[in-house]
Amino acid sequence: MVSHSQIDTGRMNTRANPNRTNRLLSRPGNRRHSEKRASLLGAERRFRRSCEQIVLLNQRIEELQVRYDKAKQTSNRPFRYNLRLKLAVVEGLRNVYYDYARVKAKMVADLRQELFGEIVRIVADDDDYAASDASTESND
Repeated sequence: MVSHSQIDTGRMNTRANPNRTNRLLSRPGNRRHSEKRASLLGAERRFRRSCEQIVLLNQRIEELQVRYDKAKQTSNRPFRYNLRLKLAVVEGLRNVYYDYARVKAKMVADLRQELFGEIVRIVADDDDYAASDASTESND
């Protein structure tokens, strides 16, 4: 098995001749290609992770909204205030993750276009995004 340091330095030996160095890996163009591919994999990983976090934050917002609605029905003002603050913080954090995910999606699309010639269309659910913010607002 080839170690990572051998690939990076271009000193990988071939199977047929262990003393022969693979010249393809030492070329500057191929090294740039492998660096871009590595950054693509990292960007895809970060994008997926941010999407997972957005799902978790949306679940948390739903849970807090249910608790807030129950506190509103029972006219429990101290709990309502506390829950509104928590909702505002979690919604703000979710918005930050949305922005981060958009940046990573753009990066993935650009790298895929550059490396593979793929045209990646980024679909943003801005209507769902605005609707979820509007649904958590209340008339206190």
